[in-house]
Amino acid sequence: MKQEEIVNIVNKVYPLISKDYTNTNPKVELHENIYERLDSISAMDEEDSYAEYDWSNNTIYIYTDHLNSEEDIIRSLIHECVHSTQLHEIYEAYYECDLDYETHPHEIEAEHEEEKWLKYKIKE
Repeated sequence: MKQEEIVNIVNKVYPLISKDYTNTNPKVELHENIYERLDSISAMDEEDSYAEYDWSNNTIYIYTDHLNSEEDIIRSLIHECVHSTQLHEIYEAYYECDLDYETHPHEIEAEHEEEKWLKYKIKE
């Protein structure tokens, strides 16, 4: 997707998603990928990262390289807004208990909420 399309979708749907899922109203930044954002060298096995929430900056980073549809954008925003409502200390503690992404309760909750993406689909 073109950057302009992504920006337009984010501008239309994010205020609605943020209103429903967060009281901290995280800012949103768009980057090509995590390596571009961190100004680092790309790893050989880059994961398909769509987005990331940064608790310390109250920021959602959207990675445009892997966004192929309005659905991808909306799901990413919902997922990260859910994380913005979760306590970072508990989020990290679950990983210290040897849970992985698929079994992490906060990730499961965020993925469950993503299924409501059609509520925010832009009506044409």
